[in-house]
Amino acid sequence: MNVTALQRVNLSQYLKKWGSQVLGAIALTSLSGVFGISAALAQTPTIRGEVVFTLGDLGGAEMLDVSDDGRYVVAVGGETLTLVAVEARALRVVGTWTITPDYLPTGATAAEFTGVSISPDGSFALVGVKDNTDANLEAFNEVPGKVIAVSLPNLTVLGQVTVGRGPDSVAIAPNGQFAAVANEDEENEEDLTNMSNRAGSISIIDLRNGPAQMTQVIVPIPRINVPYFAHDPQPETVRIAPDNSFILATLQENNAIARIDVPATLPSTLRANTFRVRNFNAGVRTGMGLTQGDAGEENCLSSAYNTAQRQQFISAREPDGVAITPDGRYFVTANEDNLTNENDQSHNGTALSPHGARSISVFDAQSGRLLSDSGNTIENAVIAARLPQRCDSKGPEPEVVSVGVVNGRTLAFVALERADAVTIHDITDPRSIRLLDTVILNPEVVGTDAEAGLEPEGVEFIRQTNQIVTSNPEGSSLSLINLTTP
Repeated sequence: MNVTALQRVNLSQYLKKWGSQVLGAIALTSLSGVFGISAALAQTPTIRGEVVFTLGDLGGAEMLDVSDDGRYVVAVGGETLTLVAVEARALRVVGTWTITPDYLPTGATAAEFTGVSISPDGSFALVGVKDNTDANLEAFNEVPGKVIAVSLPNLTVLGQVTVGRGPDSVAIAPNGQFAAVANEDEENEEDLTNMSNRAGSISIIDLRNGPAQMTQVIVPIPRINVPYFAHDPQPETVRIAPDNSFILATLQENNAIARIDVPATLPSTLRANTFRVRNFNAGVRTGMGLTQGDAGEENCLSSAYNTAQRQQFISAREPDGVAITPDGRYFVTANEDNLTNENDQSHNGTALSPHGARSISVFDAQSGRLLSDSGNTIENAVIAARLPQRCDSKGPEPEVVSVGVVNGRTLAFVALERADAVTIHDITDPRSIRLLDTVILNPEVVGTDAEAGLEPEGVEFIRQTNQIVTSNPEGSSLSLINLTTP
């Protein structure tokens, strides 16, 4: 079979038929390695990435986490959890677990896995379980979700706990004592102005008695300093500081980030007032980019991008993913943008565009002050590589971000959902973001006017081996990237 079948919807079928062996043999390499992009466009890629393996035919690959020792990945999506071993140039399935009726949320007849986090000692993973019952969703009556603890590597259930509605992201603290869950409770996302909408929340799970005896407390998000739809906060991604002292939660539709301060010593019983919550306004960005047409349509042709057609736009950042630097002083957001424009929001009297922020930003973790933004560099790299994007709606869509240190440099790794790529940025100086490389996950979409076929939504850095793993929901696959350094 010819590998050109990897385009569009045929990608998933191809992966299922041929699996990881064929894709692992394909020479998938970085933008700078294959296309000979000039030094100016590649922006001095002293650290580069190369896709060395893609593992397909998974039951689901919405999100992932990597064990602290770097040996395993747990990927979740749909109703399936997959444990994967990480090797030097390959990924290998160790086992799978599929949800059973015993672990559905109460009142649900169907469910899907959302977020996942592996415990510091690697003995279990926590998995978010969201109500996926059609009747409940159509009536905007989603029931509270669950978090399930699954043992590693034998994949047996150790415990479960009910959390808020729509658990979308899970993170276990480095000390293993607690976990945080983003309960998004999307409800009717096309009518965020409705004052009767339920508010999303943060669940804090107490793990001090082990995963078999988990308890949780719901922490509400205050309205103060939430610029849009403050009555309906919708937490998307949660991350916990390296010293366990605070939690960050992106409030994507609200264009904010919540910081939840955690006491140095947790009380014997966790209560909502154990934690202090304050919000940071993510702000807006004025950009210059291609804004007409969906992928492969009108002026959005990857085979013939015309930069003369770029237009100025103003978009809310509306971050989806967030990552905290290893020193805990800064955080990085992946500014996907989402629904603000659909609800007729404006900034200082200027209507916000539907075109997305198309950037990443670095903030001070203590004050929430914006320190830098990557500007137009991500879209410029996508155009130079002739990768797909949705020009009229959020462009390449920076979805999630992971942070790590390589050769003494602090780097941000960003999954671009609509471009089938990962960008690598040097953020060592938090006031100056520098693009180093653009790693192409799926070369079959380059310059073909096809839309993205993998759509990566998860990315994690493996510090022991200088590797990156992405989860690709549309391709039901994982991609392994090896970093090369001087």
